Amino acid sequence: MILCITEFSVVNITPEEAAQALREIEASRVAMRSAIQAHRGHLHLWLWGSLWMSTSVLNWDDNPAHTTASSLLMVGGGLTSALIGILQGRQVRAPVNPRFVAVCITILLFGFVAWPVVLGPPHGYRAAFGLGTLVWMQLYIVAGLWFDTYLLWLGIAATAIILAGLVFLPGLFWACTLLAGAVLVGTGFHVRNSWK
Repeated sequence: MILCITEFSVVNITPEEAAQALREIEASRVAMRSAIQAHRGHLHLWLWGSLWMSTSVLNWDDNPAHTTASSLLMVGGGLTSALIGILQGRQVRAPVNPRFVAVCITILLFGFVAWPVVLGPPHGYRAAFGLGTLVWMQLYIVAGLWFDTYLLWLGIAATAIILAGLVFLPGLFWACTLLAGAVLVGTGFHVRNSWK
């Protein structure tokens, strides 16, 4: 017999009952880890990595006619991303951190409103795509500092690749965006399979 003292009484449990309770605790832990792993963001990474790669392929020849198709891909991605968030939010509920949301809104307003007003609009589609990507990667970095380091390293890697394409390899810019999209997809697989 194992003697277990609770707040109000002493309870005798058998070794079999104790073993069963430990098995139930372990099963609960495994189920929770599985639920969290299934909702850690890999679907978003796969979606946006695939969209980046599609946009890269569309724009490889710098044909302005592809700008509309790329924009439609991004709008569709935003709607799909929202749907994924809604569906996953029903399965794993977590409190919304209002300070984190405020930081995200601030970064988006500065990136897409304040800086273009001060510095002028981007001088072309590549620059606009680069600016948008860098603003979103800043959000990844902040989220990584706030929540999970894989987002930090993903944000840093994609930022470095995009900056290299904009500054050092402008002729290979779309190849760099293709690589950055592949990094997102690969990170999605890592996130999905890393926590067993």
